[in-house]
Amino acid sequence: MSRKNTSIKHILTFLIIILVIILSGCLIQNNIYFKKITTYNVDSVDEPKSESDSETQENSNNDKSIIKNMESFDESTLVNDNRGVPVLYYHSVRESADNEVTITPKMLKTQLKYIKDEGYVTLTLSELKEYLLNNSPIPNKSIVITFDDGYMDNYYSAFPILKDFNMVATIFCIASHLDGTYYLSKDAITEMSTYGIDIQSHTVNHPHLNKMTYDEQLIELNESKKTLESITGKKVDSIAYPFGDFNDDSINAAKAADYTLGFTTKRGLSDRDDNSLELDRIYISSKYDMNTFKEILAKTER
Repeated sequence: MSRKNTSIKHILTFLIIILVIILSGCLIQNNIYFKKITTYNVDSVDEPKSESDSETQENSNNDKSIIKNMESFDESTLVNDNRGVPVLYYHSVRESADNEVTITPKMLKTQLKYIKDEGYVTLTLSELKEYLLNNSPIPNKSIVITFDDGYMDNYYSAFPILKDFNMVATIFCIASHLDGTYYLSKDAITEMSTYGIDIQSHTVNHPHLNKMTYDEQLIELNESKKTLESITGKKVDSIAYPFGDFNDDSINAAKAADYTLGFTTKRGLSDRDDNSLELDRIYISSKYDMNTFKEILAKTER
């Protein structure tokens, strides 16, 4: 064989080796990428799952959501002391604010704008739970926005304002009242939940829990959880006690029903010294002017 042919053969061999190395690298990289997809993008898998698989996926999704939100925080503003978090609670939002639990959209927008302008960051209940129970850091000025009862005007009036300010919130729904007229519809709940609004329990029938037996309370808590979870496909593990009424049986029933956070109507900040099923909140009355609102937000203590 001539020297020229030998050189060509060597060059071709070298090129083949290089090509094999490149293709091997691509295959390895694609395999890693595929593993990442199958590990983290479980929502795209359509195969039927057992109850245990579904629960594992749900917990995985919840954990990923927490991590995603935590990663979006500005690390330079994070704190991890026990200062507590203001948890505001509203009810109805409509123009005819004819009682103290009904606030006008204009006033809600003014209050939320103030919160935004002051540098507050709204937390999901998962983020609040991580802060309270797992010592996770949160933004220096953190706040939680909640609405009790689950009125349809929360969707028509409050939801657009929250989206305008890029805020999240929680709605505690009465599970038996999802009629789509005065109270939220299932479609509205689904849309808000998909956006990032927490849908949590306000019991089935909005009773005075402290006037019920333990078994009766357990039914209220279990059934409301099942109803709301069937709509959102997400775990319901927080309860706002109707009228703020609860007793030891309520706490024990909440634990038995697998709730981790329980909210009262006692004014104060939710902090790590609180029983996680007896967390304080801050009631916002429609009778408050902005000066009162600012003072309450600034001066409420743990």
